[in-house]
Amino acid sequence: MLRARHALLLLAIGHSPAQQPSQDPEPVTFRTQTRLVLLSFHAIHGKDYVPNLKQSDVVLLEDGKPRDFSIFDSPATQVRMPLELVLLFDVNPKIVYFWDPEDVFRFVPEWTEDMSRAVLQKDTADIRISVYRCSGKTLYRVLRASTDAKELTKALRGTVRPEFQGPGAEGEAIALSLPPKRKHVGPGPFTKDYPTSYFISSEFRGWPMEAAIGVLDEMAAAQDRVARVFVMFSEGIGATTTLPEDVGEEALDLGIPIYPVATNYKGHILFTFPRNLFRMRQFESLGKTTGGREVEYHQITAATLRKILEDFKSHALSEYMVGFAPPSTDGTPKEHKLEIKLASKSGVALEGGKRRATY
Repeated sequence: MLRARHALLLLAIGHSPAQQPSQDPEPVTFRTQTRLVLLSFHAIHGKDYVPNLKQSDVVLLEDGKPRDFSIFDSPATQVRMPLELVLLFDVNPKIVYFWDPEDVFRFVPEWTEDMSRAVLQKDTADIRISVYRCSGKTLYRVLRASTDAKELTKALRGTVRPEFQGPGAEGEAIALSLPPKRKHVGPGPFTKDYPTSYFISSEFRGWPMEAAIGVLDEMAAAQDRVARVFVMFSEGIGATTTLPEDVGEEALDLGIPIYPVATNYKGHILFTFPRNLFRMRQFESLGKTTGGREVEYHQITAATLRKILEDFKSHALSEYMVGFAPPSTDGTPKEHKLEIKLASKSGVALEGGKRRATY
């Protein structure tokens, strides 16, 4: 019956105007009070990264006015701030014709401890990796930040079928909630009550955008002196009206670059639905808007995953980090706009280096 239902759904969708993208609602704005403020940015000249800026070359503007900063971490620093790669895998259960996590995440049975050890290899900074997975309406914390190759291997091999890795491999469940003004999208015909987020098969999908917000909340709670980048593996399509821009808003507030890895659609032989592709492109755009990078793969093999992690690690280690601890105040915290400018270095462009912070 399920296969027949999907066959009918495919037939109906082929003649439905609901395939076409339309205007999204306004993104949700998040505000997180900050105890340690970090801003990351890249300096670029032509096609090359500039690794040798000095602290005196950098000006930090707070609400348009220069302010002092106590943290300056650069690619030229011999001993750098620790770098954490925060990984989130969208492993919503199989949807006939549309999605199969075991087919997409092919690295699971191939991943070895030697591969983990290679990715964790220290360069100029200690490298640590944390792993999350989301399925349905639940986020799971599988591995806290770790430098242990054995534990990382177990976490990655349990991404899709954690029960094969023994008790506790599923991870600690973290309940998710909808952001303000967002709602779950249930089954039914496309109507004005289900605007642009009613994508193909959406009623069978999970809450990946809410899971991303949940992971960002965990990063915000850490408030330690660690550079973090957020790597998210997903189609970017969920069962709610929550937008990728909602995730981007919180990432910008926290100064966390997102590295979206769009999966499943690239090279898909069976179909490409415009509305689903539209949402996936929105998801991919989080890379540019938050200072990360985006890539797109149909399937993620072990070799592909290793390349992704090595490339993103290299990109993160080529960035600068500027930071300070805001003074304590008894008054009401205020939102501030922060931006990096250069005192000189004509011809050098900046990528990133902007965020909001509340303190």
